Amino acid sequence: MSNLKEEAKEEKKRRKQEKKEKKKRKRDSVEQNTAPHKNKVRRQDDDNQASMANAHSPFQKKSVNIMMSLLPAAMGNVQKAIHTSMQSMLLKYSDSLGGVLLSYDSIKIDEKKNDGRYGTVLNEMPHMHFFITCNVLVFNPSIGKSLTGVVNETFPSHVGVLVHELFNAMISAESLRDSGLTFDADLNEWSKDDTMAPVAIGDSIKFTVDKMHECNGLISLECKEPIII
Repeated sequence: MSNLKEEAKEEKKRRKQEKKEKKKRKRDSVEQNTAPHKNKVRRQDDDNQASMANAHSPFQKKSVNIMMSLLPAAMGNVQKAIHTSMQSMLLKYSDSLGGVLLSYDSIKIDEKKNDGRYGTVLNEMPHMHFFITCNVLVFNPSIGKSLTGVVNETFPSHVGVLVHELFNAMISAESLRDSGLTFDADLNEWSKDDTMAPVAIGDSIKFTVDKMHECNGLISLECKEPIII
């Protein structure tokens, strides 16, 4: 009798343990199935935030497909010639890239567009043309975008600004007056009408891009709505 009781007790224990393990397996399975979804949502949120930041920034990182024209002498080392051509484009405005090229990486010859690894001759041009893909970082100061720079010169006709220590911008006397500034000829400086605070060289200033000029790959900006910060 006592043996039967012991066996019943052991059987009850065993079933309880099996039930516990079954619940644990089910819980682990649910967590495994939902974890990738959570990670996916998190990645999507991160991508959305990065996309929004990119939309508000004058800097854009993107993948591009462009055509390079190389002289026949470059055929001895095509990769080196492509890198040299890309380096010659640095800090210059390019319509095909949609901005000023600041950096690049991951250059690859687009064999699909090239119909292979080799370039093609177009019409009677002596160059070999290669389609390449790469990642680029460009500076694209579109019209209406707000930027910040540092005042580097002041004149009766305008205030000069250096943007990101690389790009020249100017704010005309008309825009300065529209924003409540007056030029003092004796002091040779612009100042706020209400506070008389001067616009000094080295001051940070926020403004809106009004026009962009490009000459031989170099850009200059005309700006408006200046705010000393």
